[in-house]
Amino acid sequence: MALNSASSIKQPAVTVMVVSDYRPGEKKSWDDLRGTLAALGRQDFDEPIEYILLENSRDLERMPEDVPRTIPGVRVIASDAHGSYPLKNAGVQAATADLVMVLDADCVPDQGWVRAGVEAMRQRPDAVAISGRTTYPGRSTLERSLGLLSRCYVDRGTAGPVRLLSTNNMIVRRSVFRSDPLPDDAGPFAYRLLTERLLRQGGKLYFEPKLRAVHDFEGWPMERDLRRQVGWTSIRIRQLDENIPGARVVRLLGLVSAPLLYAYRLAESTGHCFRLPRYFGLHAGHIPLLLALAALVHSFELPGMFRALGGQPAGPTVYR
Repeated sequence: MALNSASSIKQPAVTVMVVSDYRPGEKKSWDDLRGTLAALGRQDFDEPIEYILLENSRDLERMPEDVPRTIPGVRVIASDAHGSYPLKNAGVQAATADLVMVLDADCVPDQGWVRAGVEAMRQRPDAVAISGRTTYPGRSTLERSLGLLSRCYVDRGTAGPVRLLSTNNMIVRRSVFRSDPLPDDAGPFAYRLLTERLLRQGGKLYFEPKLRAVHDFEGWPMERDLRRQVGWTSIRIRQLDENIPGARVVRLLGLVSAPLLYAYRLAESTGHCFRLPRYFGLHAGHIPLLLALAALVHSFELPGMFRALGGQPAGPTVYR
């Protein structure tokens, strides 16, 4: 089993950091964190692990005393940062291992999660980061379908190269992410400002399905909030980086670019609806439902797109 005591190891094989990006400081968020930490304590990895729990100083004051004790030896780090990306950046800076695994506090990893991540990085020395498969609990067909549509952007089905990154479930090389951190001023889903830059520099990103975690799902309010933020970010990153595909369209057409970006994102999801059902507990008979849901959930992105095009913030959110 994993050695969890940070004080008993000099050089861990991997640092695992846990960060809350959603509704921090509430009773449910602490319950989610307990479940995540408990799952990390059951990992079937025999090499030393350093565990880090990052939290904003104000929210940390409200953390129940038993939460960090869920996994012995965890380093609890207080930060002045409020956003999830600045917290993750602080965790990378504090990590002592060359490999850093990142997990959101409402994601429960499989027992082989750490092992899968470390093995994948050792097998791919050219990788700067590897994303894992994220699903929803799958308590119904609808939930499994929404899980596919929300998490398929980085899921290629089988292991291999990708151009995107799943920042809620990934393993990265500390040296790269120390020198080139996640963007902290463009919303909670603006990782692509970093990955496009890494790719232009010759960096390699991969997907590994064995690196699997189950993300909490809170229904349609969560989905609408998520999609509005994603829509806002999809415009904002193209305003900030002219090299991202579609940036020229956004800059030239302004408000007219929103329905075009909606159509583009819907076309991408349509392909995923045909390729990925079996990986999310679905089958070909669910494809019509998936296509209908794709059209619906991407429409939730339009208000965020129009707000970004109008120079407005994304609006109230429980993400940070």
